[in-house]
Amino acid sequence: MKKKVSKLDKLIVKYLTRESSKKELDKLEKELNEEVKSKESLEDYIKINVVSDFVLQKFDIEKTRTALLHKIAEDKRKATNAKVIKLVKYAAAAVFAGTLITGVFFKASLFNTITNNTQVVKTEIKGGLSKPTLSLEDGSVVILENGKQVNVGNATTNGKELTYLPSNEQNKEVIYNSLTVPRGGEFALELADGTKVWLNSESKLKYPVHFKKGRTRSVELVYGEAYFDVTSSEDNNGDGFNVITNQQNIAVLGTEFNIKAYKDENFIYSTLVDGHIVLENKSFKADMLPGQQAVIANGISEKVEVYNVNVENEIAWRKGNFNFKNKSLKEIMKVLSRWYDVDFVIENKELENINFKGVLGKNQDIETILQIIKNTSNINAYEIENRIVYIK
Repeated sequence: MKKKVSKLDKLIVKYLTRESSKKELDKLEKELNEEVKSKESLEDYIKINVVSDFVLQKFDIEKTRTALLHKIAEDKRKATNAKVIKLVKYAAAAVFAGTLITGVFFKASLFNTITNNTQVVKTEIKGGLSKPTLSLEDGSVVILENGKQVNVGNATTNGKELTYLPSNEQNKEVIYNSLTVPRGGEFALELADGTKVWLNSESKLKYPVHFKKGRTRSVELVYGEAYFDVTSSEDNNGDGFNVITNQQNIAVLGTEFNIKAYKDENFIYSTLVDGHIVLENKSFKADMLPGQQAVIANGISEKVEVYNVNVENEIAWRKGNFNFKNKSLKEIMKVLSRWYDVDFVIENKELENINFKGVLGKNQDIETILQIIKNTSNINAYEIENRIVYIK
């Protein structure tokens, strides 16, 4: 018989997934302060959500409850004037009292003791460390280093974001730049019309340094993944906005959407977050609504399939997370290889199709991520040698 989800279960879940309102935070604190009742409910919650490897181990329920109360009090102080609680950075691993690792929620500041069963760390490999390159029309290349101020034409960057200033030079020929983000990083870009673009690892965008009035504002996602927050046509003399990939064209009026078009993936995914877009692929056309995703077989089919999806799952990377819900190990390894700039070798091919259901923080080193996956799947072990990860 399936156990009924308690009020405390729901409050804990909302707290650990950053969805608690101020009122819900007060309720959670009150629940946890009710000694006997909260201890029993919290213990049940932990047992249900615990990783199987640790289910028979003892844990200190009182220490866990105290830790939760301490963190709630701390977050309440930080969120006095906030409508929604903004929690501190999430870790990929969470451990209760040194022995318990949760299988769904990971928060280092609350659960901060690593079990003795953790893989020995050989090399600390972190993501977000790569240096994007800016390619100019004359063929020259500028490396964008973090914290380093660079001025190029009507653009400036501090190594984290590249910003183009509006230009009144309407008579000049349109000049194109390309921004390439290699494996191991992300980068933000603001175009001359105010449109903002976030590029994920191993992505390339080609765009004009200024837009001419009376023409459609067009950019090309050469490959990779990008999130667009497009300024409206009303703010740009009625000029629309187009995003071109190798198999599709997206016409935009002013909206937010995500395109995932990696060369080594089987499908191209276009997800509408807000607003309105029209996606065209030769003879196929999709007029999309928020919450919908268009899928095209990469290089195989011209047909466009449209589905309703959980948008938050699709854009988790923009919020600093890996969303691996219902993803196979093979798919997960592709994502990790881009972010950490490593290669994977899955020695047991039967493991490629096993699924993982976690949401992990991208700010963690690869050892922590791998340990979580190991403890929540059928992986026996892993080794890292010269930026190659061997999955056993």
